[in-house]
Amino acid sequence: MKQGKSLSAKTSGNKGQSYAPLSAKEKKELIKKVNSLKKDRKAIKTVQRTIPYDEAYPDGIIRTGNFYSKTIQFYDINYRLASISEQQVIFNHYCDFINYFDSSIKFQLTFLNIKGSDDEKDLIVIPEQDDDFNEIRTEFVQMLQNQLTKGNNGLVRMKYVTFGIEEENKRTAKTKLSGIESELINNFKNMGAFAVALNGYQRLKILRKMMNPVSDTPFIFNWDERILSGLSTKDFIAPTSMKFSKNSFKSGNSYGSSFSVNLIASELPDTVLSDILGIDGNIAFNMYLHSIDQTAATKLVKLKLSNVEKTKVDEQKKAARSGYDGDILPPDLVTYTNELKKLLENLQTRNERLFIMTIVITNYSDNKKKLDLQNDKLSRILLQLNCNAIPLDYQQDKGLISTLPLCMNQIKIERSITTAAVGVFMPFTTREIFMDGEAVYYGLNSLSNNLIMADRKKLKNPNGLILGTPGTGKSFTVKREISNVFLVSDDDIYICD
Repeated sequence: MKQGKSLSAKTSGNKGQSYAPLSAKEKKELIKKVNSLKKDRKAIKTVQRTIPYDEAYPDGIIRTGNFYSKTIQFYDINYRLASISEQQVIFNHYCDFINYFDSSIKFQLTFLNIKGSDDEKDLIVIPEQDDDFNEIRTEFVQMLQNQLTKGNNGLVRMKYVTFGIEEENKRTAKTKLSGIESELINNFKNMGAFAVALNGYQRLKILRKMMNPVSDTPFIFNWDERILSGLSTKDFIAPTSMKFSKNSFKSGNSYGSSFSVNLIASELPDTVLSDILGIDGNIAFNMYLHSIDQTAATKLVKLKLSNVEKTKVDEQKKAARSGYDGDILPPDLVTYTNELKKLLENLQTRNERLFIMTIVITNYSDNKKKLDLQNDKLSRILLQLNCNAIPLDYQQDKGLISTLPLCMNQIKIERSITTAAVGVFMPFTTREIFMDGEAVYYGLNSLSNNLIMADRKKLKNPNGLILGTPGTGKSFTVKREISNVFLVSDDDIYICD
């Protein structure tokens, strides 16, 4: 073999450099490694390769290696409008829900504000009738549809919990996941929240929406057609392209940016989640939580406390040698000692568990300028809450994957947190009332700014009573409701004065 084409190992000499030829075995291993790297580089350029799961099933289970996961969607309840005692009851139930997850179950809480489609507008329809008022009905529908867009800023708000376990096969995993699913839905029922498990189609639909947040293209998918076509489920949900830079990415026609959150404050208000999700834009807030075994958690805290106490003794000895009062200690050391003692007490005597938590937030927009403004607004809100937004530089691909409800955290920025501290991220604000059919418009929800559309005949109590001081609009409210009922239904209307 000619010297110019031989594979050789480079060794250093005194002044120059010499090359020792590789052995046949080394040549074979090197060629194998180069071919493997070329194959991986080529494969990772595909959008489908970026989506990390291996298989999605019609029953809603998604497999990644030996990890199987399911997703439950849950809905809002009236928390902000409840009394303090009622809020405490809801908070306690929510903490019980969090404590349900032991160390064998990983779970992810996903809160999503995403651009809505025209499907919501299609729910506001008033059929024409055989009278002279169809023109008014058309104008009234247009007004309600415009109010719908302005009321929630064109955003749809969704809440999910995704949980997963490690198992050797799908049959065993399905049995365990079904049991967990039933108990979680019952936990939500105890809180007064409606919850439902997503099937395979619904999970794929939300995955597609999160990777194409500004796209209005409908999701067209069928399990039988997918099998006949020989395509993967990833082919139906993947965007047309993905491009990642230092602190942002482009997914199809959508621009995005992912952050992690550093919790600096020792205490946070229970409005922290609603404050973050109040941003006028597409945003996905994710909390990854994995419980530490109670015995191991207690042992860990005791070990840290012992180390702090040792440091405290060292500081006192140092103060004595210098002629200072030994009770005067660095403030940080005193604070850390008190916090560890309080944490140990909570773990031993209260219904508290210790979790490892990672928070990943992803902003989406249809152009880069809007995305930058939204990122700045998020940073300001977090600073007001005494938290820091950590840009995931050169980890935007991992940030995007960690945003998806697959229970696959690829961001290793973690902190330990107790059950009560997790409960502060209260996911509930106010229950929405939006019925279809012969629903009547009753205004906007004062907390969420969403439309209130209700059909009295479908409520538990169809009766109504309007109270208010003079001049507040009682008569106008009654007249507006009468007009609305007249336009949307063929009910008989009796007015008694």
